[in-house]
Amino acid sequence: MRFTIFGLVLFAILLYFYSSLAFTQVTQWRDEKGTVHLEATGPKGPRNTNSPQPKPNALRPIERNFANLRLGDDESPFTAAKKGVRIGNNGYDGNFYSYSGALPEGATNLGVLFSTGRLALIMIEYLDFGSGGWEQLVKETTKNYGPASGDTRSMVWNDGMTLLTLQHESSGNITVTLEDFAAMSKYSEQARAALPKF
Repeated sequence: MRFTIFGLVLFAILLYFYSSLAFTQVTQWRDEKGTVHLEATGPKGPRNTNSPQPKPNALRPIERNFANLRLGDDESPFTAAKKGVRIGNNGYDGNFYSYSGALPEGATNLGVLFSTGRLALIMIEYLDFGSGGWEQLVKETTKNYGPASGDTRSMVWNDGMTLLTLQHESSGNITVTLEDFAAMSKYSEQARAALPKF
């Protein structure tokens, strides 16, 4: 049941972000402060086709490994080793899995997205660490990568290849997301390319 609930939540979150682009014809991007911007594209396409990518703010390269997974890994060995339970497919070569291997201490769920056969996103959910847990996590991550973009509940580091996001949920839980820029941009291009032309 644990995988089913997490799988549905992960699928809903990812579906929300990426299907909203398809159905409402909107381009999503983050600025250097981590603020998410939505730009309506309409049937004629975006007015500004050079939406700014967020400027790198990490002082050093962000670690791309987590729980024996590495952003950019091929999907075939992952599925052959039965490391995850497939929870969805969006039709644009994006496959969502709930990781079935051993989780790191404190982690309750781990979900992954493969786009065009490559690991594009890793999302880890942790239980509430207590009153000082969020502050300690932000402090340690800031020590490793420098000051974050974002606000007090969402911290973002970007090294130009990898996006690391820490999200402090209202429940007290913490969601950590590692995202590969190149793979996710290909995924987004595929989703836009599949839009019906009116």
